Amino acid sequence: MKTMRKLSAFMLIGLGLISFSCTDDDDLPIGQEKTIQLNLIAEGLTSPVYLTQAPDDKERLFVLDQIGLVRIIKNGQLQETPFLDLRSKLVQLNPGFDERGLLGLAFHPDYDKNGRFFVYYSAPLRPEAPDDFNHTSHISEFRVSPGNPDQADLGSERLLLAVDQPQFNHNAGTLKFGPDKYLYISLGDGGGANDVGVGHVEDWYEENAGGNAQNIEANLLGKILRIDVNSGHPYGIPGDNPFVNRDGLDEIYAYGLRNPYRFSFDKLTGMLLAGDAGQALFEEVSVIRKGQNYGWNVKEARSCFNAADNMNPLPDCPDVDPWGNRLIDPVIEFGNSENVPGGLGNVVIGGYVYRGTENIFAIGGSYLFGVFAQGQGNPGGAIFAANPLSGNSRWSFRKLEIANFPNRELGEFLLAFGQDNAGELYVLTQQEPGLSGNTGKVYKIN
Repeated sequence: MKTMRKLSAFMLIGLGLISFSCTDDDDLPIGQEKTIQLNLIAEGLTSPVYLTQAPDDKERLFVLDQIGLVRIIKNGQLQETPFLDLRSKLVQLNPGFDERGLLGLAFHPDYDKNGRFFVYYSAPLRPEAPDDFNHTSHISEFRVSPGNPDQADLGSERLLLAVDQPQFNHNAGTLKFGPDKYLYISLGDGGGANDVGVGHVEDWYEENAGGNAQNIEANLLGKILRIDVNSGHPYGIPGDNPFVNRDGLDEIYAYGLRNPYRFSFDKLTGMLLAGDAGQALFEEVSVIRKGQNYGWNVKEARSCFNAADNMNPLPDCPDVDPWGNRLIDPVIEFGNSENVPGGLGNVVIGGYVYRGTENIFAIGGSYLFGVFAQGQGNPGGAIFAANPLSGNSRWSFRKLEIANFPNRELGEFLLAFGQDNAGELYVLTQQEPGLSGNTGKVYKIN
C-alpha cells in the first residue's frame, strides 16, 4: 500500500527517479519536428481563455474572453458585437489577477438543429451558500437567438448546476462533450493552498488533513464530472458513471485532481487528457479514465505531497485509496520553474492531440500542451509536443520552437489552446497578465 519516495524533490531529480523526459535531439523523425509557426488571426482581446467551433460550422470560431464575453471570429475577422455578453452575471473580478470569470463553452452535438450550448461562469455567491465562501460556479444552458446565428439569447439561460466555491482560485473550467455525447465538466479543488482551509472537508488521508479532491461524498470539487443534458431535470446521470448505485456522488467521472483547467478528447482515439496545475514542485498531464483516482492531495505528480511543507515531499504515501483504486500517476510531469532548478515553467496548460492536416509532417499525432510562463527570468510561455503512448507510461516530449517569433520563443503568456472542427490548433495569449487591457491574441498553428 505504500510507495517510498526520497524526502527532497531535488534529490529525486538528481537521482533520476523523476525525469522530465524532454528531448533536445536535432534529428527527429517525421511527425516529431521541433519547429512551428504561429499566424495571428485576432487581437484586441483582454484574456482569451478558450476557443472552439460549433458542430458543422466552417466559417466561425468562438473565443471566450474571461471578462465575460464570447466573441466570434468570422471570415478571419474578430466581430465587434459579442455572441454572448455575461458581464452583468459575473462575480466582481479583480483586474490584476483572477481565476474566476467566463471559463468554459460547449456546443451541443446537435447544435445546428437545437441551438443549445453550455457555459461555465463565476457568479456571485448564492444566498444558500456558506457565508465564508467566495462565489458560485454556474453551469448553464443557453440558446442561440432565433433568426440571428451570430447572437445568443441571454434570456434563455437555464441553470443546470451550481457549485459553491470557498476560494477565488482553482476553479478548473472546461466543458466538453465526449464521444459518448455526454457533457464533461472539470472542477478544481476549491482553492487556497495545499487543499486545506475554508471549504475543505475531511478525507481519508490523515497525513494531509482535509481535502476535497479525495472526498467523493461531500462535494464535487477536485473532480471531472459527466452528465446527460438530454434527460432529467435539470440533467440526467449516465447509468455507467462510476458511483451510480454505490457510495459517492453520481456526477463524478474521475477524482483526485487539483485544478484540471483544460482537458480535451483526442479526435481519433477518444482519449481524455487533462493538464492539472500543481501546488509547488510539479506540473502534470494525465490520461483520464472512468472511476480513477489521480492522487491529489496524497500526491503531487509522482511525489508524496506534504501539506505541512510543500517544498519537501513526504518519505512515503499510499498507492491505493480506501475504495481499492490505485492512485494514477501522470503521463507527463515536469518541475515548476519557480521552485525546481531546471523546471520547465509554471502552471501547465492542457492542450490537444493534433489531428489536422495543414501541419501533419511537423506535429501530426503529437499532444500539444504548454506552460503559462517559463519563470521569473523569462515570463513568456512555452509550447511542448508529447508522443502519446498506451497505458500510463511516461511520455517523452519536446519544446517547440516558433520559427516566425523573435528568438524562436513565444514571448507572451500562454492562456489556452483551441481546436476547430478540422482538428487544426490555435494558441491564445496575452502580453500582460490580468483582466485589463487589450493585449489578448489568437494565433493559428501552421
